[in-house]
Amino acid sequence: MRTALLAALVSLPLAAAPAAARELPRLLAPAETGVVRTPQVLLVYTVPAGEQTFVRADGRRLDRKGVSVPGDREDLFHLQLPLKEGRNRFEIVRAVDEKVRLSFTVTYVPPYSLRTPVAPGDRPYAFHTREREAGCSGCHNLPETYETVPDRPLAPAGKVCGACHPGIEKAPNLHGPTAVYACFMCHDPQYRSARFTIAASQPAGCGRCHEDFLARILGGKKFVHGPVAAGGCLVCHDPHGGKTTAVLREAPPKLCLLCHADTLPLPVDKGLHGSVPCTQCHNPHGGDTRILTAKAGNEFCAGCHPDVAEGGRGHPVAGHPVEAEVDPSLPGRPLGCVSCHAPHGVSDVSRARILENEQALTRFCRKCHY
Repeated sequence: MRTALLAALVSLPLAAAPAAARELPRLLAPAETGVVRTPQVLLVYTVPAGEQTFVRADGRRLDRKGVSVPGDREDLFHLQLPLKEGRNRFEIVRAVDEKVRLSFTVTYVPPYSLRTPVAPGDRPYAFHTREREAGCSGCHNLPETYETVPDRPLAPAGKVCGACHPGIEKAPNLHGPTAVYACFMCHDPQYRSARFTIAASQPAGCGRCHEDFLARILGGKKFVHGPVAAGGCLVCHDPHGGKTTAVLREAPPKLCLLCHADTLPLPVDKGLHGSVPCTQCHNPHGGDTRILTAKAGNEFCAGCHPDVAEGGRGHPVAGHPVEAEVDPSLPGRPLGCVSCHAPHGVSDVSRARILENEQALTRFCRKCHY
């Protein structure tokens, strides 16, 4: 049966080629120099029957088990390729003599990335075009149309998607539609020109279910987090399932460092607030201050440290101000808690760091008292 199906597969227009060309491996997916937004991509290729091959990723052998379908003239191989951010180069290598039989590149651009380089000739890649599906339908159930009903968009048929995308269900916290296989709540089953793409923009698509939530968290906010302002919900949230109950791609601070690693001193877990989740101080959607905190300046710090800020004086020595209109060490800002305490800094003004010896204390104080 498999031999018959494979024979049907290689007879399709996708496989039509002179007999001599058939002796070479054929790359069926992904497209050469394709650009994808997911951290893995499906590799499908054929080699002459009986030929043993392996895949190298950026020069290193990829030890990952795939699925093979033997045929009379050609063997068909399927393998999920893991991708690192940026350009990934792959080679299909013949095992007996390590001859490179085929090479191609795939560029992974994560949803949170704004700086991933893309070569001029690279183009967005989509698997589910009518032409590519025609080459797979001999073995896989890929009907032209799917029946949907109002308020229950294809819950059972979503299991069909899971046959080729099993990793989607493995996240510790699943998004509601994923948990009930309602794939078409977000994915469009029509060819436009590829299908199963996102049916609407992220704000519109997410807003169909989360409109009240978005209105509540953004209502009246003076400042909005960059990804939210740009309509990039998926920068932080995984639409299938994530590491937290809010389906975040990573838990803070790891998630936040995907974008903010260049602007924060590292390692942040060793800093003054290293054990405090970023979202305890910063609202990830929007806030009334530029740094997305609920309040500004010392008033915000006093939420956790009322004994220090109360009265405005007396810390760290009697009579020493903790706020003023001008910071002597940086005249462009007012004096406040952050004049001495770097909220993310590794070196903090504390008894263990600065007040441990007279020389360190004198050096610190001279920032203002020179």
